[in-house]
Amino acid sequence: MQKSYRTGGVGMLPAAPGTYLVHAYFDDNQVDLVKIVVVGWQVSPDRRLVPLVIDPRATDEEPWFVIHPCGRVESHDGRGWVDVDDWIDEEKRNRREAA
Repeated sequence: MQKSYRTGGVGMLPAAPGTYLVHAYFDDNQVDLVKIVVVGWQVSPDRRLVPLVIDPRATDEEPWFVIHPCGRVESHDGRGWVDVDDWIDEEKRNRREAA
């Protein structure tokens, strides 16, 4: 078993069914979404909620995004979008402006 040197949390809450950590990969006009089931929320020592997923490295890099069962998308930094389409549209705009 591999050791983890990640700081332990101070608590955990269950996630609602249908909650996903999502990563978007852009290739020209195509967008691939990779969804990972969130099984719970870990309360970090600094009192932030971090999605608990099978692959603990999935939240190591920021930004990370969560799709809630209602369709709302939230970022690790508190930004939010009504749905996946709004989030993807903003990500596309950000990428065009950065290019």
